Amino acid sequence: MEFPQIVAYHGPNRWSGVPTLEVLVDLGDLRMWRSNADPSMVARLLSWLPALDDPPQQAPSQTGYAPPQESFHKLAKDGLSLGDLLQRVTCVLEAAAGTPAQYSRCQAMDDGTSWRLTFQFEEESLGRACLETARQCIQAALSDSAFDAPAEIRKLIDLADDVRLGPSTRAILRAAAARGLPCRRLTKGSLVQLGEGAKQHRIWTAETDETGSIGEDIAQDKELTKTLLRQVGVPVPQGRVAQTSEEACQVAHEIGFPVVVKPRDANHGRGISFNLTTCEGITEAFDHALRENSAGTTGVIIEQFARGPAHRLLVVGDRLIAAIRGQSDVVIGDGHSTIAELIEEANRDPLRGENYTDKLDTMALNKAAELRLKREGLTPDSVLEVGREIVVCYNGDLTTDETSEVHPAVAERAVLAAQTVGLNIAGLDVIAEDISRPLEEQGGVIIEVNAGPTLSIHVEPLYGHPQPVGDAIVELMFPGGEDGRIPIVGIAGGLEASQVGLLIAGLLRKLGRRVGITLGCEISVDGQRPYVLRGSDQDRICSLLLHPHVEAAIFESQSEETLAIGLGCERCDVAVLTNLASASDVTSIDGVLSLVHAIPPEGAAIVPARAPQIDQLLSACRGHTLLYSIEGETDQLRDHQARGGRVAFFLHDSLILGTGPNAFFLPIKGIESSGPVVREHLLPAVAAAWSAGVPVELLRDILARTGL
Repeated sequence: MEFPQIVAYHGPNRWSGVPTLEVLVDLGDLRMWRSNADPSMVARLLSWLPALDDPPQQAPSQTGYAPPQESFHKLAKDGLSLGDLLQRVTCVLEAAAGTPAQYSRCQAMDDGTSWRLTFQFEEESLGRACLETARQCIQAALSDSAFDAPAEIRKLIDLADDVRLGPSTRAILRAAAARGLPCRRLTKGSLVQLGEGAKQHRIWTAETDETGSIGEDIAQDKELTKTLLRQVGVPVPQGRVAQTSEEACQVAHEIGFPVVVKPRDANHGRGISFNLTTCEGITEAFDHALRENSAGTTGVIIEQFARGPAHRLLVVGDRLIAAIRGQSDVVIGDGHSTIAELIEEANRDPLRGENYTDKLDTMALNKAAELRLKREGLTPDSVLEVGREIVVCYNGDLTTDETSEVHPAVAERAVLAAQTVGLNIAGLDVIAEDISRPLEEQGGVIIEVNAGPTLSIHVEPLYGHPQPVGDAIVELMFPGGEDGRIPIVGIAGGLEASQVGLLIAGLLRKLGRRVGITLGCEISVDGQRPYVLRGSDQDRICSLLLHPHVEAAIFESQSEETLAIGLGCERCDVAVLTNLASASDVTSIDGVLSLVHAIPPEGAAIVPARAPQIDQLLSACRGHTLLYSIEGETDQLRDHQARGGRVAFFLHDSLILGTGPNAFFLPIKGIESSGPVVREHLLPAVAAAWSAGVPVELLRDILARTGL
């Protein structure tokens, strides 16, 4: 089983409307193999991947393909090819890695030896890795060789953690997708654009383009944060910065033992020592905290040790959105295991790991833990008596949702703290015995305010209910249900494309929109000198959607490029297919399918009535189809309109727009087959502008005055 060719389409393409890997699979001597003739091989596959027998997910309608819903057992008994098996195993592995494919297809090629496999991917490197692992799995099953499925799946999960957006960013993107907001990853990191052109915003993990840099700097300085919060009446622990261990001990005597020693500007709980009751312990903790400071930062913070569990409160804008309670990492003696062995056993819990997607962190015998054991008169090699409990880490994992339990006064203090620091999204660390009581009543305190807080703990808490934190952040950026979209018009490249595009731009400007248009290598944005951007159509389309002034985007799409790499945007509200009237080859149709697959349900394809293989175009389009003809009204147009479709044609000195039982007459004058405005170009341009939202009344006025 070889893969002579793999093509990655990073946008809508001829196969589907989602990023797709196209794989040519050469089965060679195994081309005639069928699963019903080798039940032992199938049994081995199922023993490694039980999820094979789960029904595959239904593909979106724009793909034109719905995977079979029968069980794998039944399909294998009926007789699957190796190509079919490769499709199924690849999709199971993608799902195991956290990126289930909504689209996949496998079809035999005419040569009788090869198959073409196409399937959705989220990240190209991960999709390729799932494909290669699927091949190794199938080959091992064929040869009755060893295959360590858990280990291989773990490799894929680790790769997914490396290349995918983080869980906080994904939580926001899921909420954005539910709102219909377009999203584009701008870097290999977590910088993502939500919305398009003039309606865009950006996020970087849980920070937005309106998160203040001053607020971030204040939050990084824990002592300054505490000072500001104290001044506005937010309860914080007493304490201050000490420059030496001797001064730290003096501060502890002033505020009273026990105390906490922590770095001035570290994060993620690094370098913190809790519940210190002696100057000796403070001295050791001082050196540990000092090492975690950033370069150039001096001193450490000494503050009161507040009793109670840790709580993380998430504030978005002026609201408390979520709260979660933490637990300390502890081990309990069994009378014969050392502390190190107990920690090692605890870390075998499959929920624990070092990836940020793991539910629980790995327990670590770090310097802070060793100092804590030393204060208890213990070492990692000490054996705990049965039932004795030792805290390995006070600030352990945040596990239990408690949003509904937060007292209104606590929520008010949290919002005040975030606003005082200057953060529109903040994670506040609170120590309190009972989050359902005001902090002041129980000696509870806010100990930190964090910029860019993790969201995954609220989206998928280990215990309790998930909270809609992504929705809250999306609403903060796009209030009132805004969808962040601008009209996007794509034109299939050809001799007419440029003229049609310029006419559409003129019509959209009549709506008061600032238009960006790319034809060939040139980009033109209203109010800016045109400029040349070398590279691909994808590059130029992306530049329009990135431009902060563009309120409507028009682009030309070349069939050759979309066949090779796919379309440069995930959505095309209106696709104008101007170059099909005289086309007769299949390549021409395949080249425009990328545009058609990008049309959303509320979008439109503007198609010449004489387009070849028009039935294929109509079935591939999720939106509505407008047929147009420069030859006047035809039986084909009448039938299409009678079925509820839209049409456009010339009748004497009028341009007719028809939809269902309605027809709109738009008188035209001074427009011939040659001149500044050509009739043949005007028809699809007006149809596209109408489909993009330009009212008929405005179009009638424009054409009556030929004010293009």
